[in-house]
Amino acid sequence: MSDTAPTLPAPPQRRGILDWIEWAGNKLPEPALLFALLAFIVVVLSAVGSAMDWQVQPVKPVVVTETVIQADGTSIEQPIVDERGRPEINLVEAGAPIEPRSLLTVDGIYWMLSSMLRNFAQMPALPLIFAAMLGIGVAEKFGFFSALMRWLALLTPKKLLTPAVVFIGANSSVASDAGYIILPPLAAALYLAVGRHPIAGLAAAFAGVAGGFGAGFFPTGGDGVLTGFAQDAARVIDPGYTVSILHNAYFKGASAVVVMLGGWFVTDVIVEPRLMRLHGDELQRGDTKAMHEMALTKPERKALFASIGAAVIVLGVFLSLILTPGAPLHGDGKPSLPNGRVITTQAVTVLPANADVPEAATVLAQEPLTVIADGNARLSESPGPRWSHVIVPIILIVFLVPGLVYGALTGQLKGQHDVADALMHGIRSIVPVLVILFFLAQFVGYMGYSGLDRMLAYAGGTVLFNADMPIPVLIVAFVMVVIFGDFAMSGMLSKFGVLAPIFIPMFMIVGMSPELTTAAYRIGDSVVNIVTPLNSYLLIILAVFQKYRPKAGLGTLIALMIPYSVVLGLVWTAMLVGWYTLGLPLGPESPLYFVPGE
Repeated sequence: MSDTAPTLPAPPQRRGILDWIEWAGNKLPEPALLFALLAFIVVVLSAVGSAMDWQVQPVKPVVVTETVIQADGTSIEQPIVDERGRPEINLVEAGAPIEPRSLLTVDGIYWMLSSMLRNFAQMPALPLIFAAMLGIGVAEKFGFFSALMRWLALLTPKKLLTPAVVFIGANSSVASDAGYIILPPLAAALYLAVGRHPIAGLAAAFAGVAGGFGAGFFPTGGDGVLTGFAQDAARVIDPGYTVSILHNAYFKGASAVVVMLGGWFVTDVIVEPRLMRLHGDELQRGDTKAMHEMALTKPERKALFASIGAAVIVLGVFLSLILTPGAPLHGDGKPSLPNGRVITTQAVTVLPANADVPEAATVLAQEPLTVIADGNARLSESPGPRWSHVIVPIILIVFLVPGLVYGALTGQLKGQHDVADALMHGIRSIVPVLVILFFLAQFVGYMGYSGLDRMLAYAGGTVLFNADMPIPVLIVAFVMVVIFGDFAMSGMLSKFGVLAPIFIPMFMIVGMSPELTTAAYRIGDSVVNIVTPLNSYLLIILAVFQKYRPKAGLGTLIALMIPYSVVLGLVWTAMLVGWYTLGLPLGPESPLYFVPGE
């Protein structure tokens, strides 16, 4: 679920547990104000903890080894492995106990004021989501996404309408929240036009869009934000840890299939038969006018096909840059840097260890450097292929080009001012997210300065390690934490900004990778989107619902969607547990396990 919310009508007055949940959730501050409040709480706790001499012993996981005598009489140390071949991990003390640093001191107050803008500017999510939404915003502004979803839905045979609707919905998050607005009313009209219950179509589309928000075959701007949060949190335990934007790519793709199958089953086996039995007369309400209005005109079809062709050409160019030896995006190479003097804000690794930094081979850089024996300074790139490190610019260009082509061919793009307006459209859509990120940045910065993030992570991680809970149990438990959390705080990104700094380091201590924790988060957040009253789009869906059942209320809609939430939650969580059990990678260079030193 996105953090951007439209203007909505007031919900109908009802009684019951759902209304109490809605009432309690609506009493919470808006996400930006909530983070401001959390930042204030951190300030107070840092002062209280400092005054009361709170302490937490930092620990680090280490691989347990044993001495093995070889045939020639020499001895070597090798890891002790469990029955699954994984190294055995133990916790050892890692330095002196951590004490909180008060923010209510002379230095602390100065730091809060002087670092306010820096905290925001250094948010990893900021450049990622900004760049991605430039391209996505253009495609959305000129109608490319709308036309694509309409064409795909209208093209689908009647028997495959449900899986197609759910599948398109599960992949619609690439266009931010467009799927919420476009697909449910279209699906209702499609179902009515072919003689099926329109509310079943509405439910299937909503389940796909909301329940599949964490799934899909394509990277999104939200993936970039989650990546940044996960990486920052992971570096509490391992300062050099890198999370790729494709960290859940394989799992997300498989999840889209699971969401499609689960939504198909619930719609055709549970929801639509019940609707036909109890409310079959609703087939006579409304008309197919909306369906015909959403059909593509001839100019729109020509523009859409030309835009798809442009996207294919762009993808072909990038594939050639990736697959051609010596091309800019081929391989894992580390480019040599220009000669000069090494000036870096980060650590410089020197190989061999006794070598000096060569005066003739240095560079002004903000990236980690490695100086190797040939005297050349080279960028120390993150693991994985080069293309994975430029996925956000690729997203920008892949959506920008077909969006511009579609706008030009439909007559919406008449000049440079239209291009500028379209670019700003994408940025306007993320303004609420940027406001949230500003206050989130202060909360994260205050946690880091005070040391409370590390204290909480080490304390919680030690408790979990000593409890010796199996990782599958931790996966299920974290999914439940996220589900219940969504009834108190909406927004996929903002909620992860709160949970990631706590749970990712904590789970790393017991061997869960940040990538695995993020995958579990996607499940919990997605399946509850369907039913949480804090999802603002629920009322948009209700307005469409009332077109076919005028007296329906919010409780009626939530009751309709509960089977989707339950089935998808159970099946999707079981899939992740099975994924872990089988040891399958979650994405390129994205491990399931965190092993110290690897």
